Amino acid sequence: MASIFKLLSLTLVLALVFQAYGDCSLSDISIRHYETHDYAHGMPVWKVNITNNCICTQSQEKLNCTGFQSYLGIDEALLTVSDTECLVKQGAPIYSSESVIFRYAWLPKFQFKPISSNIACS
Repeated sequence: MASIFKLLSLTLVLALVFQAYGDCSLSDISIRHYETHDYAHGMPVWKVNITNNCICTQSQEKLNCTGFQSYLGIDEALLTVSDTECLVKQGAPIYSSESVIFRYAWLPKFQFKPISSNIACS
């Protein structure tokens, strides 16, 4: 009887782990803009909050940044901008419920969109 209980418990734990991994996707990356009411070179300054809403860690998180510009310098530890992609937090892990926050100045507000990430559940 005890071995059946252990087997059922193990099956339940594995099912939860695999379900959590399967449920994580790019849609678990939330990107929100907030107006700061500050201006730089006449352009509004936006605060961007990128949050990992997955229960698993995500790393190598990349955003589509085609056409992104800013009058403010962006801290490369938070967002590394290249021609068409931006790498969040230099590819380092972003844990569950963790946020990465940066500011930029431009008009109109830029629509960042996640394009890839590596998901790791333990």
